[in-house]
Amino acid sequence: ISLGSIAGEAAGKLFMPTRKTSIDSWSEANGAHWEPVANWRRPYSYLKPGETISQAVTREIINTRNNVGLLDASTLGKILVKGPDAAKFLDLIYTNIMSSLEPGKGRYGLMLTDDGLIFDDGVAFRIDKHRWFISTSSGHSDAVNQHMLKILAFDHPEWDVKITNITNQWNNATICGPLARKLLKKLGTDIDCENDSFPFMAFREGSIAGIPARIIRVSFTGELSFEINVSPRNMLTLWEKIMEEGTDFGILPVGSEASHVLRVEKGFLSLGHEVDGTVDPYDLGMDWLMSKKKMDYIGKRSVHLRRSFGKIRRELVGLLPDNPNDAIPEGAPITPHGKKIATEGFTTACVWSVVNKRWVGLALLDNGHARHGEEAYVRIKDKIIKAKITKPVFHDTDGK
Repeated sequence: ISLGSIAGEAAGKLFMPTRKTSIDSWSEANGAHWEPVANWRRPYSYLKPGETISQAVTREIINTRNNVGLLDASTLGKILVKGPDAAKFLDLIYTNIMSSLEPGKGRYGLMLTDDGLIFDDGVAFRIDKHRWFISTSSGHSDAVNQHMLKILAFDHPEWDVKITNITNQWNNATICGPLARKLLKKLGTDIDCENDSFPFMAFREGSIAGIPARIIRVSFTGELSFEINVSPRNMLTLWEKIMEEGTDFGILPVGSEASHVLRVEKGFLSLGHEVDGTVDPYDLGMDWLMSKKKMDYIGKRSVHLRRSFGKIRRELVGLLPDNPNDAIPEGAPITPHGKKIATEGFTTACVWSVVNKRWVGLALLDNGHARHGEEAYVRIKDKIIKAKITKPVFHDTDGK
C-alpha cells in the first residue's frame, strides 16, 4: 500500500486546519504579514504601505520600548488545574515550589522531562485555594496537557486533580510598554492598577472597558505588560477599544518577530531556540528555579545524576559580533578558532537590537558561563565571524 493511499487527501493545506485567533480578520485588514506558529496563523509584523518587513519590525520595537504596543497572545497555552491535591501536583511537575503561593499571585517555573531536560516554561497563578491558571508556551500547550494527564493517570491516580485545557476559552490581548498602565486606566477598569496593588507576577479578575477579564501582570518583552484574557466573543471588541483609546499614547500592534527581538534583548529563553531538548536549567543560568527544599520533582534525580559525571556542558551566553553589522544565522556552528573541527556550540538566536543599534546573539557554548570576555568564532559559508562572549542580557540588565 502506497504512503499516498494512506495519507489520502491529508496533504498541503488539507493536512491540518489552520488555527486563527478572534482578531484574524482585523489583522488581515491592517497589513499583517503572516507566519505559522504551532498550527496557528500569527502576524509576523504589521506592514504599512511602502514599508519593508524589517522597517515594520523596527518600528514596532521602538514603539514598544518607548510608548505602548498591543500583542495578540491568544495562542499561548492555558490550562485550568483544580482540586484538593492541585498544589501538590504542581509542586511535582515544576522545579520550584508553587504550593506556597497565595491566591492572586503567580510564579514563573520550568517543567522537566523524566531525564531532567527542560520540557516547557510558563507561569502558574493561584486563583483560589484549589484552582490554578497555568500558562504554557504556544508550541507545547497540547504536549503539556498530555503530560499532566499522563502523570495523574499512571503515576498518581489517587490524587484528586482535574485538568482542563482552556486555550480556546480565553483570548489574550497583551498591552506592553512603559505607558501600559496609563492605557489600562483610560480603558476603564474596576481593578486597582497601581504598582503596589497590582505588582509584577500578580493575577486579578474584574472588568476592562466593561468586559469581564482576567489580567496577568507578566512580561516577555522586559517592559511593563498586562495580559488581558477575555472570552473569544469579546476579543475583537476589546482589541478595537484598546487601539482606539491607545491612540493618544501612540499605540501600535506588535507582531511575533518584534516580540522575538524584544525577548532576545532581555535574554529570555524560547522553546525551539535556547530550549532545544538538550539543556537543563543550570545550562541556562536558571539554577535559582531548582528548589532545594522539595524532596522530589520530575527530573530532579536525572539532572543531578547527569551533572555528576563532570562532563562539559553547553551553556547559554550572549554574542556581540566584532563587526556590529555582522548578522549570525541561527544555528550557525561555533568552533575553536574557527577551524573545521568539531563544534563547541551554536547560535540559538541573532537579531538586530534596536536599543543597541547592532546585531546581538544568544548561543549555547561549551563551558560558556566561565568564558565571558573571550572570543568566539562562528563559521558560516566562506566566512568566519568573530564575536565577544558576554552575559546573555543586552538591555535593562538590572530588570528595572
